[in-house]
Amino acid sequence: MFETHAQARLQNPFFVLEEGAQRWAYISQTANDEWFFVTYETVDQQISSHQQFMVSTVRFLLDLSSKDSPEQFIHQVQLVSPPWLNKRGCWLMEQLSAIYTVDERLLYEVMDGQIYPSELRGQPRELLWSKESRTDE
Repeated sequence: MFETHAQARLQNPFFVLEEGAQRWAYISQTANDEWFFVTYETVDQQISSHQQFMVSTVRFLLDLSSKDSPEQFIHQVQLVSPPWLNKRGCWLMEQLSAIYTVDERLLYEVMDGQIYPSELRGQPRELLWSKESRTDE
């Protein structure tokens, strides 16, 4: 879903990078689909640090959350939804509360109670991920 371009690669990053890591000035999105802005927290000897990830699919988000432990975990997930999904005419970034399946479709619930896509409201659903399901609490 995301791609990078050679001209966006930063040659002289200001920070020391992990081995194999590269910095990019920008990335582009290959489809107008929803994605997730994830804040990941790491705690080492009572010192907490945060790192942000742009995650392209629910599958990758679930893979990341399966690694949650008291020392490293997903702190927050923002759903970035396109206008066709949220029906509000613009891209939105909202804190995600839960992800469900309804038959074979995904249903997103954001913190203010909005459901995307709205036509799935009230349908029987199965929980895939929840903000409350963190293993560190």
